[in-house]
Amino acid sequence: MKKITLTLLSIVLFGAIISSCDTKQKKPPVNLKEKLEQNSVVKVPYTELGGVKTIPVKLNGVSLDMIFDTGCSGMSISLNELLTMRKNGKFSENDVVGITEATIADGSVVEKGLINLNEVEIGGKDGIILHNVQASVALNQIAPVLLGNGVIDAVASVEVDNIDKSIKFRRR
Repeated sequence: MKKITLTLLSIVLFGAIISSCDTKQKKPPVNLKEKLEQNSVVKVPYTELGGVKTIPVKLNGVSLDMIFDTGCSGMSISLNELLTMRKNGKFSENDVVGITEATIADGSVVEKGLINLNEVEIGGKDGIILHNVQASVALNQIAPVLLGNGVIDAVASVEVDNIDKSIKFRRR
């Protein structure tokens, strides 16, 4: 009798364990690699102006549209953007690094100021945020504002999607 009771108890217990496994909600497993890849890509819409692609960027918290320029070795802003940052309390004399020379598109060499940007934000707060980025400053107010290889080299890869009109930055 004791043996039959023990056997029945074992069968009931085994059945309860198996049936509890079957009642779980059936979901496909989460693809962690895909989730990580989605979070590691920052998609930034671009606008075409005069044949060049511009994207919204914040320099030390000041918003502006910059030309996405893979031919530019670093980052270049005009005196106008520097004055705007200073007026808004986002730039001080302590951020001045010095003077540098740069070769511009026509091959001539020009003198530019060199500054340190505390923060460069691309794609919003959940986007790419770089700290202590050096930028050259054209000593005139109408020079183009260029986002070049100084920033592009800080990310793993960049993809231009001409159909979706976006630039995708992949984090390192």
